[in-house]
Amino acid sequence: MIRQAVLQYIHEENALDQLEQIIDNRSAVLIHGRQAYEAAAFLLPDVPRFLFEGHCTDQQVEALKQSCAPYDMILALGGGSVIDTAKQVAFQLQLPVIVIPTIVSNCAPWTPLSVMYDEQGQYIRFDTFPVVIEALLLDHRILAASPYDYFVAGLVDTLAKWYEARALSGSSAEDPVIETALRTAERCKDLILSTNVSETRFREYSADIQYLVETVIPLAGSIGGFGDAATRGAIGHAVHNALSPYRETHPFLHGSKVGYGLLVQEMLFGNDADYAELHQYLLLQKQPTSLTDFGLSLDIVEELALRTSTEELCRLLRPLVSADQLADAITRNEKTSVSMTS
Repeated sequence: MIRQAVLQYIHEENALDQLEQIIDNRSAVLIHGRQAYEAAAFLLPDVPRFLFEGHCTDQQVEALKQSCAPYDMILALGGGSVIDTAKQVAFQLQLPVIVIPTIVSNCAPWTPLSVMYDEQGQYIRFDTFPVVIEALLLDHRILAASPYDYFVAGLVDTLAKWYEARALSGSSAEDPVIETALRTAERCKDLILSTNVSETRFREYSADIQYLVETVIPLAGSIGGFGDAATRGAIGHAVHNALSPYRETHPFLHGSKVGYGLLVQEMLFGNDADYAELHQYLLLQKQPTSLTDFGLSLDIVEELALRTSTEELCRLLRPLVSADQLADAITRNEKTSVSMTS
């Protein structure tokens, strides 16, 4: 199955100048984050709006469904949680949605799915649906001023597309659609690892930074759309999900936790060269590479390994990975990370 969600993709310096034309004569309602609205209010039309705070939960979706039902379309302004919530609401109400990201942190603005959490921020599932994103607007003025740490976490999350797709499907595939997804994932990885990034360069929003933004949002989003289960998350995202019950990890961004999970995955599979390259990149970008970096004790290794082994994404792998194998990989990563950073 191929799932692509976006009908119109606009990545321009003044992308939001086209918003009123896209809305036309329809009634629109805005779902937004607090900081997102502060960053983009000067570019937005005057429409009814609802503040989103917290996680993408069934409770949030149900409340917003009641509020958004009278309108013809939904505008989603913010990061992944806001956008995933708006997509879920739009699908359940059968309304079109226009997505306006204010950070570059993941591919949520492109994908036809929502990652669902409970009220405490613990991952519970992801839902896919044939929702149509009528337009995705990336405005240089907003993104160049967005938090740099989210951009870095988005790059790491995009690296996962290659490492996890390869774990599921190998380095190539006979199926041309899956092969397209694999080659796109590999190209994203190569571009990220070979491009020099800094906050100064990000603020300048030059062409090479724009290319990286495209890897994080449309290209990363397209990989799963083409590859489906063959290019889904694997151990990197399974570890992320397994870390979610630990409060110490809540201040860390999604991509940062996925990056740690990728180290565990590459250690597990014995990909020494890729492990070393990834580890070096994470250190360069000041990302966590060990449980200690999250403020967690090694006492949780067995529990974390068990949680990871029962994650649906982990169980997509063949042969199945056991909790003991994961515990061994987590432990070896701790030792190796210490030796490589000392």
